[in-house]
Amino acid sequence: MLFNKKLDPTLKNVMDNDIYNRYRIIIKYGSIKNSIEKNIKSSKGEVLYNIKSLHCLCVLATKRAIKRIIELPEVKYICIDDIAFLCNKNILHANGIFLDNKRFEVLKNKEVSGKGIGIGIIDSGVYPHIDLSTPSNKVKKFIDIINGSTYPYDDNGHGTFISGLICGEGTNKKVKQHGIAVNSHLVMVKAFNKLGKGYISATLFALECLYNSIDEFNIKIVCAPFEITTLNKFILSLYDKIFTILRNKNIIIVVPAGNNEDKEDTIKGIALSDKVLTIGGIDTNSTYKISDYSCCGSNKILKKPDFVAASDDIISLNTDCNYISEKDGEKIYPPPLTSPYTIRSGTSISCAFIAGICALLFEINNEFTFDDIYTLLRINSTLINDKKYKQGNGYININNLIGTDLSSILINKDNKNKHKHKK
Repeated sequence: MLFNKKLDPTLKNVMDNDIYNRYRIIIKYGSIKNSIEKNIKSSKGEVLYNIKSLHCLCVLATKRAIKRIIELPEVKYICIDDIAFLCNKNILHANGIFLDNKRFEVLKNKEVSGKGIGIGIIDSGVYPHIDLSTPSNKVKKFIDIINGSTYPYDDNGHGTFISGLICGEGTNKKVKQHGIAVNSHLVMVKAFNKLGKGYISATLFALECLYNSIDEFNIKIVCAPFEITTLNKFILSLYDKIFTILRNKNIIIVVPAGNNEDKEDTIKGIALSDKVLTIGGIDTNSTYKISDYSCCGSNKILKKPDFVAASDDIISLNTDCNYISEKDGEKIYPPPLTSPYTIRSGTSISCAFIAGICALLFEINNEFTFDDIYTLLRINSTLINDKKYKQGNGYININNLIGTDLSSILINKDNKNKHKHKK
């Protein structure tokens, strides 16, 4: 009975029914893990990841191995490793919207482009698109935790699309597409497969990889354009811990509200966290309205999403999903794309948009805190004609944001807070 308390109820259920030969699990351990790894390997299991900051191992293990290791005192808890999904919808028609339009003219007139700011992305990879390699390579580091490749590739296309929204150069003069923060740079962690699916453990390990790259690449933002639908307390506690670690380093984490439906109480998983910016989607094809797939909060106490941004029929970079970046350790150069751009929808797109805006703000002041960024976004946001639990503070008016004396806003905010404290 004591050992059963270490076992997640869902995992216990599937083990009782002998559903699998091997189970993909997350093991929370104490200060020592060597005996756990030894037991796993001796039972024909496999250790996939060691997420050191969380004291967690992701392993493939038999039912027999799990029953053995659960008796070890260093094993604190064992949970089944669940699925994460990229928040994306493919669009088949061609009425695409460019992020480079009249609403963003201010970016051309202001000397602000995200220069020197690093953005970590957890996605399906990144294709070496000309818009990401001209005039210089924007992808400063590529980490493949799915297949272990050294050179960038993207067998799904989502990661390349998101990268283009953030910092695509816009080399094709016939297609007026370029990123929000065109001079920012990227650290891409491939944690999702060609189907746009990944595991919770892979995303946690990816977050740790980005944490370890913060100082080298001046990462200030993590764009995590995926969703998990679980409300499992243990799983959410792992995300909460690593989000706290990142936030303590002054990193802004941006996540999508999720792609389900625009109904109350549909936001789930990491999008509920108070340590992230949760972004919903709006259809900007004509009158601004909440996208019909953009998950929503509650009219009670749930203050999510935080903001909304364009997410429907957006144009960005295309990918050759069949491209293999290396063979026998040698780099393979990609062929030219016959269609360099494509159209997608999803709250992951709105997530990328806000990540790019945060890079612009960090270029203005690299010392901005999470609260500073949130305040600046909130003050320069506008509500659309819909319920607040669907949109939070509304969409960002980038003309107002970049054209404002940002330091004076934050000074006034600090003075108000001091005044309240004195009262």
